[in-house]
Amino acid sequence: MESTQTMNIADMPADEISRLNALYRYQILDSENESIFDELTQLASEICDTPIALISLIGPDRQWFKSKVGLDAEETARDIAFCSHAINQENVFEVNDTLLDERFKDNPLVTSDPNIRFYAGAPLITPSGHAIGTICAISDKPKKLNTHQRKAMEILSREVISQLELRLRLIQLQKENERTTEFLSRLSHELRTPLHSILSLSQLMLADGEFKTSQKNTSYLQHIDFSGKRLLELVTSILNISKIEKGCLELHERTTNVQNFFFNIDGIASSLANKKRIDVNFNLTSNNIDCIKIDDLRLTQIILNLISNSIKFSTSKQSIFIDVVVNKTKIVIAVKDNGIGISESDISLLFNKFQRVGNNNTEEGAGLGLIITKGLVELMNGDIKLFSKLDEGTLVKVNIPLNHNNIDEQPANPDLMRKSFDPNIKILVVEDNNINQEVAKAVFGSIKLNIDIADNGASAVIFANKYKYDVIFMDLHLPDFDGFEASRRIIKSNPQQNIIALTADVFAKQSPKLIACGIKDVLNKPFDLSVLLDILNKYFPMK
Repeated sequence: MESTQTMNIADMPADEISRLNALYRYQILDSENESIFDELTQLASEICDTPIALISLIGPDRQWFKSKVGLDAEETARDIAFCSHAINQENVFEVNDTLLDERFKDNPLVTSDPNIRFYAGAPLITPSGHAIGTICAISDKPKKLNTHQRKAMEILSREVISQLELRLRLIQLQKENERTTEFLSRLSHELRTPLHSILSLSQLMLADGEFKTSQKNTSYLQHIDFSGKRLLELVTSILNISKIEKGCLELHERTTNVQNFFFNIDGIASSLANKKRIDVNFNLTSNNIDCIKIDDLRLTQIILNLISNSIKFSTSKQSIFIDVVVNKTKIVIAVKDNGIGISESDISLLFNKFQRVGNNNTEEGAGLGLIITKGLVELMNGDIKLFSKLDEGTLVKVNIPLNHNNIDEQPANPDLMRKSFDPNIKILVVEDNNINQEVAKAVFGSIKLNIDIADNGASAVIFANKYKYDVIFMDLHLPDFDGFEASRRIIKSNPQQNIIALTADVFAKQSPKLIACGIKDVLNKPFDLSVLLDILNKYFPMK
């Protein structure tokens, strides 16, 4: 006589379609192990004193285990899943002895491995009210939960949902960050590309001794150069804030002579202050430290932001005081003025983005200086404090830590550090903008270097394969395929090819595609000639 199967298949939930949509919303199915869920599962096993515990998610035709204790299986068919029954309950679903329960006594999970005799599952109910799975405890022996254990399982089920919500929010934030970075990348390119042309051409014309023009036109050219630099500063400031917030602003330490560095800072401060007839009192205590390893560009930005603020909010014939102490453990910078000061209620607003305080509307600026300064100081593991009283002045103190790795015992030798590049290198510049092509010819020509130009990615690949260049300066935003793809194709044919990204996109260096396609370095537009020289010296020193 043949035996008959009496195993009961769970009813399909009335909200099945919306329930599945709620499950898919979490993007959790078939994801990697995550410790927070494993800890909750382990806790369920210990609380209920069972050898098996699971976080089970019910899909259209299977139950998949996000986390498991005491079980090797990754998933089972939905038809035989105890959790398929549990999601139809509002509270903990408990089967004390499966062999005595008509619904489960013939279930293959009961009659064979893992030989379930006891099951308790708390449904995972989303904020929208849909049960997407369970956190459950399982044993191969009959059992009954007490009141405290049932309550604990309900709490754990809510915690699983909380972690799923948090995980979803993190995924959404990551996508938002990616979209923001992509937008800022495009914005950086669109804003800095024309600025590159303006500043490069104006600086070349002003520096060219053979360039003849009237005094009046020279004055106009100087105004263009000055205004272009101001606009570049604003664009760079906005992008720097975004890079600081995203944690992708990098420090580049290099050996810096302390006396020379602060001598130049003093000179710049005096020059800025002279325009308003403000006296600068600069004092440096270096404690016999000749050189330090530090990101001198970021340090310059920090100090000049503080000095500029003091000058901006001081009046003619007032003074500012700059005291710098360098020792083996830190750099202390104090900038004090006796200007208009800041009210106590406004001090807390100073480090807000685009926030201007007080009633002084006579000075230009977007209110970016202090927030950038604070971000840079914190990037260097330092701290910044501000003290001020209205009509009495302001004191800002910055501490930047140093350790033995920052201290250079031997003074840097500029002649040794500044090697000249090989003047015979063969260069290809890939640039689709006609004006920037002329700029590139002028800039490289000013240091006696000839270049070839390719105006798209396809041409760059053909030129590179045909003429074998020492270095290719590659724009990343091209009309056919981008510079990453062009570089990948070139490197595929010639793995030794030197490619430098030449781009107005300040986020390019953080792109994972950069290394993957074989690009070795980044030169951001607009750039100082000294930065170009540094790259040429680095990769193509005189032999």
